[in-house]
Amino acid sequence: MRYLKVIAQDPRDSGQPDSLYFRFYEGEQLLREATMLERQQLTTLGTTYLKCAWFNAGDREERHLRIFSLNPSADGTPESVRLHFHEGPTIIYKAAAHDLDNDGAFEVILSSDVDNDGHANRTDRNRVRALVRAFLKLGW
Repeated sequence: MRYLKVIAQDPRDSGQPDSLYFRFYEGEQLLREATMLERQQLTTLGTTYLKCAWFNAGDREERHLRIFSLNPSADGTPESVRLHFHEGPTIIYKAAAHDLDNDGAFEVILSSDVDNDGHANRTDRNRVRALVRAFLKLGW
């Protein structure tokens, strides 16, 4: 399975992350870090991810997001995009966007409290939608 791993770090322990990494994986093998052009394309994804308040104190990497698409019909368009928020190897919570009729629009957004504000609401669904759109722009 191919996925994008997003890691935010707060190396100065200021309460706000100031390092953001985008890494592309195939299974557990790191393929590469995002190129400069890809980092520009990932600006929205990074900004939205930072609003999720899922970052690491110091230079740790335990907390991260893995985002990937599924195409069971094998027609080249994703029917589902999944977001797994990890703490180490454990998935702490998940979110997903599903295209039920394979028309390119995601009709169903499933999410919990992805921005860690204590409420699972429309804002969380909008954050998931923004993360999915930004990820799909990569065409990966």
